[in-house]
Amino acid sequence: MELKITDDKRNYNQCLEIRKEVFVDEQNVPIEIELDEYEKESVNILLTLDDRPLGTVRYRDIGDGTAKIERMAVRKIARGLHLGQALMNFVHIHAEDNGFKRTKLGAQVHALKFYEKLGYHVVSDEFDDAGIPHKYMEKEL
Repeated sequence: MELKITDDKRNYNQCLEIRKEVFVDEQNVPIEIELDEYEKESVNILLTLDDRPLGTVRYRDIGDGTAKIERMAVRKIARGLHLGQALMNFVHIHAEDNGFKRTKLGAQVHALKFYEKLGYHVVSDEFDDAGIPHKYMEKEL
């Protein structure tokens, strides 16, 4: 069994496929909200297991040494295998290697504990994003 995580731009369509499956199909996020103006400026990361695309995350520079992590998704068939944790660990290393000092993300409220285990802390009140309750979280790298 081989786990690969890559930021290769050729994998972008596979990242979009996973995001559509998780956010649009499962969580009913409208496609026009899922695909946003930050697509071209984001680093998209794809996780595969034995060449099967199973997870994705992206990040982008929001200034002041901060990388905003967005669109972290793992296919339903692969949940519970700690692939989300592997993706997040990779994006932290990738962001730090590219000069970022901290990361910020908008976490769905049901996932707060997952991110807290990775060292994040809540920095906002609850807000609605695409009909799903979120809170902003941050982590120093």
